[in-house]
Amino acid sequence: MRRRQLLPWSAAVVAAGLLWAWGGSHWLQAGMELTLARPIQDPGALQEFVATLAQVLSGVLGFTLSVVAIVVQLSADRFTPKVTELFLREKVNFYLFFFLILANVVSLWSSMALGFFDNPRLLIGLNLLLGTASFLLLIPYFRFVFHFLQPTSIVRRIEQQAQQAILRSLASRPAQFLLARRPLGPEQACPSAPEPYSTAQQRCLAALDEIKTIATSALHQQEGVILLEALDSLKALWLFYAEHKAHLPCSWFLLTPALRRDPDFASVDERLLSQIEAEGSWLELKILRQYQALFAEGLNGMRQVSTLVAIHTRDLGIRALQSQQLRLVEWVIKFFNTYLRAVINARDIRSGYNLLKQYRLLAEAALRQRQPALVLQIVSHFRYYSLVAYKAGLFFLCETFGFDLGVLAQLSCALQAETTEAILQVLLRLDQDPESEQQEATLRGIRKTQVRLAAYFLSCGREDWARLIYQDMQHEPLARLQIIRQELLSTAAEFWEFTDRGENFYYLEPALQPYAEQFFGWFQELTSLVDGLESTSGSLELP
Repeated sequence: MRRRQLLPWSAAVVAAGLLWAWGGSHWLQAGMELTLARPIQDPGALQEFVATLAQVLSGVLGFTLSVVAIVVQLSADRFTPKVTELFLREKVNFYLFFFLILANVVSLWSSMALGFFDNPRLLIGLNLLLGTASFLLLIPYFRFVFHFLQPTSIVRRIEQQAQQAILRSLASRPAQFLLARRPLGPEQACPSAPEPYSTAQQRCLAALDEIKTIATSALHQQEGVILLEALDSLKALWLFYAEHKAHLPCSWFLLTPALRRDPDFASVDERLLSQIEAEGSWLELKILRQYQALFAEGLNGMRQVSTLVAIHTRDLGIRALQSQQLRLVEWVIKFFNTYLRAVINARDIRSGYNLLKQYRLLAEAALRQRQPALVLQIVSHFRYYSLVAYKAGLFFLCETFGFDLGVLAQLSCALQAETTEAILQVLLRLDQDPESEQQEATLRGIRKTQVRLAAYFLSCGREDWARLIYQDMQHEPLARLQIIRQELLSTAAEFWEFTDRGENFYYLEPALQPYAEQFFGWFQELTSLVDGLESTSGSLELP
């Protein structure tokens, strides 16, 4: 679209250039007729001038080549070797250097041919015109070069190459090889991929690898803007592909030898590869593998990268949910689980803290789309990885799991979904008996989430679910219950530090506080103790 918008401007610039050249040559000719009306007194000086002009133009050509070569090579070393290929393919470079070479050749031959003319006005005017144009063209050309070598511009051009490969496959599809909107089954055998589709697949793979290379380089150099552009480009390719996938030929979805040799697929089990081929989801898996690699690179380093990857993965999962591509949603869930495993192995609690919010938002989207099976699948994964994190000593991560399960249960109750009680049961099995002071704090955190949820259930008139929480907590020590009550009623709405999530886990809304007191009222010993403390404090007041 952008290139189409530039076409009228390009045509206008070319037309203006031709008009300027025609008018300039006539103007120079008229000027020469006035100033050189009498015979040239010193032909040798004129020939020397043209020879000097030829040397200057050759210097301009050499200078331009040197500067461009150095800048392009530096950019290629900094980001990706693909920069050189993209730059050489650009037609602007061909036209510019063709013009400079032409100006050099004309000046060189003119310096030798001047001796054969008595009054070479047109030849001199042509040399002046070409020399002037050679200098004037350098300003917009260098502006073009430096704009071309901007990392964001390079990423967009690589993205456009992948899109063009998809569109060419779409334009050259045979009518009998169209893919149905459902995945290919064993009975839908497809012929081997023709050469054009294999080449298009390789171009897409190369483009995705180059974008990941640029993102990795930006990550190591702490270039956040470039990294975000690369992640946006991967997401844009996913969405572009989703618009055209149903119309691509089935040959496009076959795993060709080039695809099987790709590093992201070479180590994958053959049975899983057959499943990917039957589903026609190799390109989505390739993009998710790029995200996985970038997520791992950001752990315990530039953690913002891992958060951005999680946000993009969640967004793609929600888009797949909205288009009812449930198999792709399951792949997204698998990669979220892979991210969680990487977080636990790297012991990066901060990245896990931000990751879990994006995973929870995906579950919330599944709730709103009325996909209870996907919701319960995510909830079961929360339970599993919470236990893994607890065994690894990442206790705050366990509290985060508990908080997100509590939020999910509240939304499920608000939407009157059938998953509420199942989510509650998982939350009740999340706590572990503490063996250390840190584990005690973790257990209190999970219990506070459960109390908040019980208060919410009571506000919704679901005392039966609140009673389930009470039955799970009724044997808690009195001191722990008292601390939980005090912390819930005294926690402010906003945390005193800046966090990406912007949530205070243990803030209890004023509207829920009476229901929390009702819940604590079920614990008779705690109620007696609180009443005793209040009466004691009242008797100590001064009259």
